[in-house]
Amino acid sequence: MKLITTLSPLSLPLFAFLFAFLALAPAALAEPPVIFDYHVKETRNIDRNNFTQGLLIWDDALWVSSGLYGESFIARYDWPSLKNRRVTQLPDRYFSEGLTELDGRIYVLTWRSQELLVLDPDSMKVIDTLSLRGEGWGITSDGNQLWISDGTHRLSVWENNTVTRTINVTYDGKRVSRLNELEWINGEIWANVWLTDQIVRIDPTSGIITSIIDLRGLLPRSERRSSTDVLNGIAVDPKTDAIWLGGKRWPSLFNVELIERKTQ
Repeated sequence: MKLITTLSPLSLPLFAFLFAFLALAPAALAEPPVIFDYHVKETRNIDRNNFTQGLLIWDDALWVSSGLYGESFIARYDWPSLKNRRVTQLPDRYFSEGLTELDGRIYVLTWRSQELLVLDPDSMKVIDTLSLRGEGWGITSDGNQLWISDGTHRLSVWENNTVTRTINVTYDGKRVSRLNELEWINGEIWANVWLTDQIVRIDPTSGIITSIIDLRGLLPRSERRSSTDVLNGIAVDPKTDAIWLGGKRWPSLFNVELIERKTQ
């Protein structure tokens, strides 16, 4: 999520986050989750210097929030060509996190500054700063309100710049934390789980994780460098419904199709 990790090219095994975060034994899982594998339909090259914390496809543009202190910026590319890159550098005190759009404004989380930045999409300048309680990790919008993760098991719902409620994210009745980049997809919240190659799909009404996407091997070993970091970044093309995934200092974005894993 935050600082560059030293993970090996091999991702953590499937369900690793469940056992690490939930302290469950296999026998406790009375009903196994729905597991999805993936098929890569298309790949697009992108600047691997992006320490991707958030992805957004909106207004014929791909928006990228790139983190790290002293290096954070917001980039905008024409979509789908990925040309005409424009960048707004953020002040050194900010560690940029997730971003989303609501009512024609771009909202950008900061990690520990307890500030939510509001950008004008045309000038790409910060036009407002909202107070944020705790850390900022991921953010998405359902078109009416914002959903924000803070690294814990909680998601906060924001409406009119105020937290109106929170939900607890759970699996098999146990809380799941380290929810990072978020994306609203077809009435669900998809969340990267930091330090894994899994994305969880969350029911926004109950907070229950309904399924898990196993993305091990998405970035080929041949494409990895010493600075390559974890899977992070989910964006949906509103014109095609295509799902695009990326990572921190990854050289590519991947358009994936989900394939439900058959149980034995």
